[in-house]
Amino acid sequence: MSITADRVSLSDRDAELLAQASRVMGEALDRSRARRIALIEERDDGGDIVRLEVPPATLRLLSQILALMARQQTFVLYPESSELTTKQAAEVLGVSRPFLIRVLEAGQIPFRKVGRHRRVLMQDVLAYKKTMQIKRCAALDELVKASEDIGGYDL
Repeated sequence: MSITADRVSLSDRDAELLAQASRVMGEALDRSRARRIALIEERDDGGDIVRLEVPPATLRLLSQILALMARQQTFVLYPESSELTTKQAAEVLGVSRPFLIRVLEAGQIPFRKVGRHRRVLMQDVLAYKKTMQIKRCAALDELVKASEDIGGYDL
């Protein structure tokens, strides 16, 4: 495995190890009702060197990251407090940059200008994304109800 600031290159063997680790962690977490999970490094004589307790949500995230790495998929981690370019914000939302700029100019997401460039807070992008998901679910529920009302599900 080689790691640079931009990329992690994996051999097939490393990718398979990461996939296995992700599967095992996911299965263990699915069965667990624990509030904390301990990671223990053991010495050769069986004694503990380090015991680290972490919340299960942290290990779930790590499991997902390992799975992405195993599939050699690109992913980016941004702190919630970070400021994004319009290109980065559009990627987070899964929309085109011109669409995002229309959303910004319509006042749906706050932004500031640095010279001619717009900057958007990650927390504002995530809030917008959540709002859009809620609206999307409500629209789908209305569509299902309308279809049921006209007998669209009768066989």
